[in-house]
Amino acid sequence: MDDAVFDDGKGSGVRARAAKSAVESYIEKGRQPPTDLLALAYPEELPIPETAIVSGGYREALNSIRDRAYLMGERYASQQMRADRAGLNMQLLGFYDAFQRQLRALGVPMFAAEFSRSPQRQDELHAAGMSKALAGQSPHGYGMAFDLVHSKLGWSLTRQQWTLVGHIGKSVAARGRMKIDWGGDWEFYDPAHWQVRGWRLLVPHAS
Repeated sequence: MDDAVFDDGKGSGVRARAAKSAVESYIEKGRQPPTDLLALAYPEELPIPETAIVSGGYREALNSIRDRAYLMGERYASQQMRADRAGLNMQLLGFYDAFQRQLRALGVPMFAAEFSRSPQRQDELHAAGMSKALAGQSPHGYGMAFDLVHSKLGWSLTRQQWTLVGHIGKSVAARGRMKIDWGGDWEFYDPAHWQVRGWRLLVPHAS
């Protein structure tokens, strides 16, 4: 039988059941399931269950950045409105909303410090050594990126905490078949940064 024919796209098909079994095997061994495997196991399910998306050594990292009470407060609500979403790419906005939904389900308060960025702001960051891009060279200038930081810890997460956030975001992107890149995978380590993959092809006049 062809698994694709008998996979209803809601996690109950042959392929999804096999993927869920593999995810459970990873968890039993105290290892973190790969993002592409999670996408197969939970093709339509969001948020992805905590036991599946966070296991092994990531459990401690999750407990150190979660704060469910903070999610219910006015300060968190205010943070969600801080960055201007005007002109934001719709695919990226869909990813951001799905990412935030997953984070809230895990009890992790985060917010977008920046979506779009002015040319002046971009040059200031470049001069300060906080960005490799000049004005016109960054996806922020075209609504193709955002910087996501912790509501209480800001940018000051440990490497393990950022790795967990990166894993969660990439799992959400894979499940939604969204082409998104994470700055934590780059040599120029920028773990708060998320951008549309191949964004220059969508903005022909970019530098």
